[in-house]
Amino acid sequence: MKSTLLHVYDDTGLESRLLAALDLARMFKGHITCLHATPFEDYLSVDPLAAARMPEGFSTRMEKLGRELQERVQDRLRREGASWDWVHRDERMAAALIRYSILADVVVLTLTGPAIEKHEPRPLAAAVATRARAPVLAVPENFEALQPDAPILIAWNGSPEAAAAARAALPLLQHTSRVQLLQVEDKLSRYPRDMVARYLSRHDVHVEIVQRRPIEGDVTRTIRETAMDLGAGLIVMGAYGHSRLREFVFGGVTRDLINDSTIPLFLAH
Repeated sequence: MKSTLLHVYDDTGLESRLLAALDLARMFKGHITCLHATPFEDYLSVDPLAAARMPEGFSTRMEKLGRELQERVQDRLRREGASWDWVHRDERMAAALIRYSILADVVVLTLTGPAIEKHEPRPLAAAVATRARAPVLAVPENFEALQPDAPILIAWNGSPEAAAAARAALPLLQHTSRVQLLQVEDKLSRYPRDMVARYLSRHDVHVEIVQRRPIEGDVTRTIRETAMDLGAGLIVMGAYGHSRLREFVFGGVTRDLINDSTIPLFLAH
């Protein structure tokens, strides 16, 4: 994971995202691309008249805010000894992140529910994870550090999306000494858990396989409690789109964990 795409926006989740990106850069001796996207509605909230006259450009106020944020973030990266570059786009955040994910190894976002206030992190993880060309590392607002040796939980449901997440997470899985593969279901999956266990073993990742029934019918709770019992520093799982069937079977689990997980999620589609 040499190339990290970091979502930069002046919200309450910025510090946690920055810490995660720095951890990845140190872990893999990598580079951080700071992507600062300003959606049109932000121009309206700061300078409606200027925005109406110049829908594709910066108003004076927005230019000043953008420069201040860029200077602050770049000063931090400089002090940390990181390698970085800066990209600005005037477009919706999710669209910009998806566009630039094509040559990234991982996209760093914040785990969050619906944003009510402007300073709150935007709910981007689900949209980006299901459409980006790179996996998403989504961290809680109170995130402090990636712990390379902390156990990792793979939430396995036998889907191509779960397989994509396991493959994409290989560099992280190879850093930890303990990986647990959890299957929460009562029926045979399309791709049995033994297949992913054998695949990972070829990459020197040896997993403990655990199968559990949903606790009181709640798959999300089962994943969350298993991760807590394990002391997991990361949950790896497939991210689903919005079809009714997928949302019913597992998409709701993705959504629920994105909204309230206290453990970072590694998501791929």
